[in-house]
Amino acid sequence: MSDSGPRSRPLPEMPSLRASALAPVLARFGDKPGRIETVLRRHGLSTARVRDPYEVIPLQAYLEIFEDAAELAGDPVLGARLGQKIQPADLGPTGLLMLQSGTLRRGLQRFAGALSALQSATDMQFSEAQGLQSISYHINSPRVRPMAQDSEFSLSTLVRMIRMGFDPRWQPLEVHFEHAPSRRTDLLSRIFRAPVLFGQSSNRLVFGAEGLDRVHRVEDAALILVIERHVRDLVLEQDEDSAVSDRVRSVVVRHLGQRPVDLESIAAELGMAARSLQRALAGEGTSLRAILQDHRQQIAETYLVDPRLSLKQVAQALGYSDGTVFWRAYRGWTGRAPTRGR
Repeated sequence: MSDSGPRSRPLPEMPSLRASALAPVLARFGDKPGRIETVLRRHGLSTARVRDPYEVIPLQAYLEIFEDAAELAGDPVLGARLGQKIQPADLGPTGLLMLQSGTLRRGLQRFAGALSALQSATDMQFSEAQGLQSISYHINSPRVRPMAQDSEFSLSTLVRMIRMGFDPRWQPLEVHFEHAPSRRTDLLSRIFRAPVLFGQSSNRLVFGAEGLDRVHRVEDAALILVIERHVRDLVLEQDEDSAVSDRVRSVVVRHLGQRPVDLESIAAELGMAARSLQRALAGEGTSLRAILQDHRQQIAETYLVDPRLSLKQVAQALGYSDGTVFWRAYRGWTGRAPTRGR
């Protein structure tokens, strides 16, 4: 593990991440460094700066660099491919903490909890719904536009870590992405060894509980304590003071279409009374209804460009009881019928 030293500073308030996340991209163009240097300069960065794993870089710049790199490589699934080449050191203490865990369950819990040492403005949750497990990844800042390469890279990285540290044959039941369908869904399915669905409410891996609690190694409690202390030194401090509406939005993203999303259940998850949550949202000029509508509309617009999905399927994914209810809701949002976008 790299020396924590003076460079181990918390991430700044601007949505950011550690430059170590770019290591696979730099390695991909290692034989022609001039090509990736041009991309970095376009986004105000330099090779020298991003080679410092503890350097912080703007999250939006990173997302755009990844998209540009995929275009430069002529590879529409570059992110997913590079995720399969990630090394634990590329993820700093976050990756090391996962691989020191005795069981897959503890590894996923620790990885999700430590992600903020690597990247800010991002929500990762390990949860259970309807008898299935899932781990989700979602950028939750309105100042950052999520992009396909990062989403595919992030979930591919998780799969790589699971296979490296716990079970080389592991495969999810489904892989969900928020973005529109890839040009090479077949390649993504091959990488993940699972069906890949697009236009979903969050980026997530869905899997069964088999093997979650199988012991793979005896944990070194002293080493884990050191790594966790290092993670705390790096974690973004303002996460604790994030707006209530942002926390609610994260829960909505995580659970929409997977389990009930209502004021009582969200309040319970956030450790608040329902009326207190309602007042807090009103104080921020919003409501659960407004947050739900905004997220549903964003996801619906993504779904409706895919002619393979029926309105009934779209309605189910957005948590509506049937296609008619969704049709009326969409008409109320936009003033037009959802079929007009298809």
